[in-house]
Amino acid sequence: MFRLLRENLLRVRINGGSSSPASKTSLLCFFHGNPSLKSITHSSESTPTAPTSSSLTISYLTTSCGLSSELALRASKWFTLKTTKNADLVLDCLRNHGFELTHIAKVIGQRPDLLKLHPERILNSKMDFLMRYGFSSSQLINLLSKDPSILTRSLENQIIPSLEFLKGLVGTQENVIAAINRSAYTVRPSRLKRLVPNISSLRDHGVPNSYVSKFIIKQPDMFTMVDPDRFRTSVVAVHGMGFNPLSTRFVEAVRAMLMSKSGWDEKYELYRSLGWSDGDFMSAFRMFPQWMFSSEKKVNRVFEFFVGELGWEPPSLSRCPVLITLSLEKRVIPRCSVLEVLLSKGLIEKDMKWSTALKLTEKQFLERFVTKYEEEAAELMRAYHGMTESKGNPVHA
Repeated sequence: MFRLLRENLLRVRINGGSSSPASKTSLLCFFHGNPSLKSITHSSESTPTAPTSSSLTISYLTTSCGLSSELALRASKWFTLKTTKNADLVLDCLRNHGFELTHIAKVIGQRPDLLKLHPERILNSKMDFLMRYGFSSSQLINLLSKDPSILTRSLENQIIPSLEFLKGLVGTQENVIAAINRSAYTVRPSRLKRLVPNISSLRDHGVPNSYVSKFIIKQPDMFTMVDPDRFRTSVVAVHGMGFNPLSTRFVEAVRAMLMSKSGWDEKYELYRSLGWSDGDFMSAFRMFPQWMFSSEKKVNRVFEFFVGELGWEPPSLSRCPVLITLSLEKRVIPRCSVLEVLLSKGLIEKDMKWSTALKLTEKQFLERFVTKYEEEAAELMRAYHGMTESKGNPVHA
């Protein structure tokens, strides 16, 4: 079974056969040998003070910061306010940067100790820097609402070196911001430490730097959340399965292999229950590993439409797994409605592969199947915009 194959592949002992010691050493030296980057491995996360409870603290957290009574009580056991003077200035600082009460509640709920920091010298300087760096007001609010601990780190010794290190990997400040927007925790020191060995694992197996950069931007958590040993084992397994490292499919397969064992088992059992064999599962994975990330609800709906309504055999979807990832409402159903009209009028062959039409860009589809047929164009456009019902005739995959 494919599950056993995956487990066997993941047991492959890493022997460094195709690795490039020079490239790995170079990258590690850059990270560990750069004085400005050494400090990012030491976060200034605060530790709780002795548990205490203060009516002033709880009252301030609920009325001024928007926390629930439960969260305020919990926070008051970690720190206490003797006066609200500095806290008021902190909230003013946040409001001046566009934070509303709901945002303030998220930030202070996670890091109530921010209320004790110097609003101008510590908080305002860092937020102003991030704005100058290129973060919009909404992006800054989103970042700090998810990870307010960035405000507790040194600007000169941690934040700036972290951003510059990431920029060295993805090329531009815009790409840095794009990666952080997808995962606010990307520039946490503990996360950045995993980037170096995980990137090296891909480079050692021949994955181009351009692909590595692309996936750091698109899927930063893939590189920053996964233990390096587990990451490398997955890369070795994918390489052993014959994926081409010069194709983005290689990295997509690695991402899929990083899914938990329980996640794999659930996917496997789901597709088996819908009519796939082990061979179908393996074939689909080799062809388009991204389909592994489709939800169970989405998968069931896709099979219901293609198998139940259009009459396809379940294995047909394994031969074109990209269809599982397409939007039914916005793409698949409208196009199938057009194809059904054309089929009923004899304008397309009965044995035409509909999967080909479904994979076309919108412009290509309209040119080939709508505007090409002038006399039927109006009817076809009505079908395309959902003004006709699908007849559910059996068609070829």
